[in-house]
Amino acid sequence: MNIKIKTGYGEHDFKIVSMQEAHKAYYLFLNPSARTIFSDGIGITGQNILGIEPDYHSAMGYNRSHRLDEDDWNDIRGKGIMEKIRDEMETAKNMAYGLGNNLQLLNVSFDDAKKYLKEKSQLQLE
Repeated sequence: MNIKIKTGYGEHDFKIVSMQEAHKAYYLFLNPSARTIFSDGIGITGQNILGIEPDYHSAMGYNRSHRLDEDDWNDIRGKGIMEKIRDEMETAKNMAYGLGNNLQLLNVSFDDAKKYLKEKSQLQLE
């Protein structure tokens, strides 16, 4: 799964980033003066992010030029893709809010960061 980072107002003004780096994108969005380089070499500053959106084209294997129609949206909903992407994006957003001084989590995958935070919260509860 991927997300789209909107960097402008044009139809093609976005960068595609793996869901494994979604927490980085949300951190940048929340911290406009921060900057990072994603695993595919894309470098971006937070101030250049206008929005973060699901990338349904990648999830469904559609070409970028394909215009999603009602049948496509029915497939996306029917296969649970919309809910899964939204859940992952919500988790990434919440992680970005809760990073605090754990900025080293920006350098690991989203899955590894989730595991770390889950283990840490379990240790604090015990």
